[in-house]
Order: sequence, then structure tokens, then C-alpha cells
Amino acid sequence: MGANTERFRLLANGVVFHELSHEQLCAALIGLTRVLLRPGLNTIVNEDHFALWSWCGELLLSPVSQIFAVTQFEIRSLYETVIRSALAHCRKPPATKEERHTQNRIEESQPHHAKQLVRESSLVLAYLGFPLLEAILKRASANYVAFDGQVISTFSVSNKQGNPRRYAPNGASRSGQCSSLRDLLFLHRSAVAVPRLKARIDRFRLHLTSLDGTQDPFDLLYGWRNQSLHGSTNSQTIGGSVLNLSLLISLFEIEHNFEQHRLQTLDHCRWVEQSQHRRPDSFYPPY
Repeated sequence: MGANTERFRLLANGVVFHELSHEQLCAALIGLTRVLLRPGLNTIVNEDHFALWSWCGELLLSPVSQIFAVTQFEIRSLYETVIRSALAHCRKPPATKEERHTQNRIEESQPHHAKQLVRESSLVLAYLGFPLLEAILKRASANYVAFDGQVISTFSVSNKQGNPRRYAPNGASRSGQCSSLRDLLFLHRSAVAVPRLKARIDRFRLHLTSLDGTQDPFDLLYGWRNQSLHGSTNSQTIGGSVLNLSLLISLFEIEHNFEQHRLQTLDHCRWVEQSQHRRPDSFYPPY
């Protein structure tokens, strides 16, 4: 990362996220994940990431999307909160010194606790990203696992030793219940994801391997989840990457009618833009 690589930023090269096709948007998700989380778990958030997250949020969560049923209000609310956390530090780059001073005054005028919460938004993102990913995996794998973890259809995944771990409905002990993020990831990749999504998940896995090649990428994600769940660590830098995996899976729910969905969402954004006040449920544009 440096002056020589900054010239490859997407927005700087005229990329407009709301004009991207489904294939291009998925490519942007993978590519921006690779420049988001770096070896040593260092994270570099750029304006490209803000634009990506805000457009994906609009596509999936705007009033015109209707992707989440009323009965899945909790998941939708969690999704919204995670994306808001990712966008908490997003602000329009000031064009003048006066604009910068104005932005600083607005930030300083925020209530004390709200200001501190925004400063720690990356921690909120890291902690909430994992239950969101689990919910999105269960939603995508609804033929196998219910949201409460109850197994609906029989399936098997390999454990760390390479031996099969079998889940079955009404099984004895834990075999009838699956709440392991690791096993849900393997189930989704092997039995649920269509080949195009599977290929992109494998590219995501390849990037995780570059961060830690000592274990399977899904085991790495599972380790991060457990460490944060038990309070042994709070890797604030991983939340954006976990969110990107959830977004990648969710975007394949609208793959077949993506162009129609994109145009409807864009029309809604233009309608909102004409009003004097920004709607609470608005995500895009990011500023």
C-alpha cells in the first residue's frame, strides 16, 4: 500500500457501484476484501469500501428489496446494524478547509456517548458480524438447518481430522442440532452454494489462507468467532471481511433478477434524493 497502489482505487478510476452487474459487484466484493484485511490482521478501509457497503445495503435492505420476510425482522435489523457500523466513519471528503472545519464541528457537537460509540464502531462490527454470518448461512441452508439450529435434513461435514461428522433430524445428543459456524460454512459451500458462488467463496478462502496458512480458512473464521464470543480477544479489524462474506452470499439470492432489482433500487434512491431529509432506512449514496 502506498502512492503507487492508490492509483488503482475503484472510485478514482471512474467505477460507479450502482452501475455494476451482478458479476462485477461480486468481483468488487472479493477484490476489496483482499485490500481490506492484510497480513497481521491490519485493516485499511477506503472510500471504495464505504461505497460498496452502502450500495449493497441499499440493494438488500431498502424498502423496495423485499428480500427478508416479516418473520425475519430480527435478521434484517441485525444486517442493518452491522452495515451501519461499517459505515459509521463514512463522511464526504471535504473539498475545502471550511468544509473540513464544518464536519469537525458537527462531530464534536454529538452527544458524548454517541461520539464514543462511533469511535468504537469497528468493535461493534467485529462482534455482530459473526451472528449475522451465521444467520445468513442458516437462511441460505434452510433445507438443512432451521434458524434455531434444528437439523431438517441429514448432512455430513468433515471435522478437523478429516473424519465425517453426521447431522440428522431428531438425532441423539448434538447430531440433531447444528449451531457451529464452521460446520455451517462447510455445509453451505459443499451442498448449497451454486458453482458460481462456490468459486467466489473459494477466492475468499484463498485470501484468508494468505493471512494464516496453518489451518483451513473456515477453521480460521470459526476460531475468530470463538475468541470473540468468549472474550479472549477482540479483533476489531476482521468485521468488514466477515460482513463481505455475508454480502456475497446474500447477493446470490437476487442473481437471477439482479438487473431489474438494481434498476428498482436505483429509482428508489433517486426518489429519496429529491426529498429534503434523508430517510432513516437509506444506505446509498454513502454520504
